[in-house]
Amino acid sequence: MTSPLPAEHPRPGLLRLFVVFGKIGVLSFGGGSSTLMLMQRECLDRTAWLDAKDFAYTFAVSRMYPGIHMLAQAVLIGFLLRGYAGAVACSVGMLLPSSLVTILFTVFFVQVTKNPFGAAALDGVLPATAGLTVAVAYRLTREEIAGQPWASRAASLVIVGGSFLLLTLLHVHSALVVVLTGVVGAVLFLRSGGGRGPA
Repeated sequence: MTSPLPAEHPRPGLLRLFVVFGKIGVLSFGGGSSTLMLMQRECLDRTAWLDAKDFAYTFAVSRMYPGIHMLAQAVLIGFLLRGYAGAVACSVGMLLPSSLVTILFTVFFVQVTKNPFGAAALDGVLPATAGLTVAVAYRLTREEIAGQPWASRAASLVIVGGSFLLLTLLHVHSALVVVLTGVVGAVLFLRSGGGRGPA
């Protein structure tokens, strides 16, 4: 199956997809936040393969089922761009180089943590990932509500704020939050007339 995006949309080669997502996987220090930021930078800013709406779509759908969400989003991006072949190219690119680096890093992990500079570098990863999480959340929210009617913007902000409170203060399971926000989003966006999907 070919890409479900319009025919005039950019069609990167499979090798190009593999290389870009290989780079994303190798440079994704610190967890999902850095991976998401790199995906956004590569697929929106540098290559313009996707617009903000399409990227937000892959982000949301990849969180709707269990598993490794970053890998799921890579598969969805590849599918949008080049169909099933693109999904395979992105997933293999995301996994293979980073897995090799992880194996090598694990072998030398003890030596790195015993070194003062190595330990200090690892300690700096945690606050950096927190900052990345805030930056990604802000950018996705800003781009999602841009150009929407007032009622749709309000609905989006209610969902964002409500999800944050459920996860951080009430400690509701993330799977339940996804289900609840899906139901609430359907109701709010149907009433506001702001429902939309990828072109």
